[in-house]
Amino acid sequence: TMPLSQHPSLPYLATLFGTIFLGFGLNYMLRPRATYLSSFGFAYPSTAADQNIMDNVMVLYGAKDVFMAAAIYSATWFGSRKSAGLILAAASLSAGVDGWVVGRVTGGGQWNHWGYGSVMGVLGVVMAG
Repeated sequence: TMPLSQHPSLPYLATLFGTIFLGFGLNYMLRPRATYLSSFGFAYPSTAADQNIMDNVMVLYGAKDVFMAAAIYSATWFGSRKSAGLILAAASLSAGVDGWVVGRVTGGGQWNHWGYGSVMGVLGVVMAG
């Protein structure tokens, strides 16, 4: 029988998570203020200077997510399943930290990050074999 790590649906599931990162990243880069308010639940800075800094930090955060999408896509379709799986597992840890920080700061909302992150982590472990 075929090992689970070789199941033909896994690259498509990995692509789904890459697309989630791409969507988040582009949204953060193109709409930094709106996504800051909707994604994290943090209070928005009150001064114009601090708002400008946070808007630009969100663009940086978006660039990280676009990079993660590119890494997932390229490892999934042009690399090995093991490398794609390890990238997905690492990305799930990033989602875990995001959720931990959001929960610590706002008192909730961590499962907005942990939900998809845990599924992505399981997929990564399965793909890595």
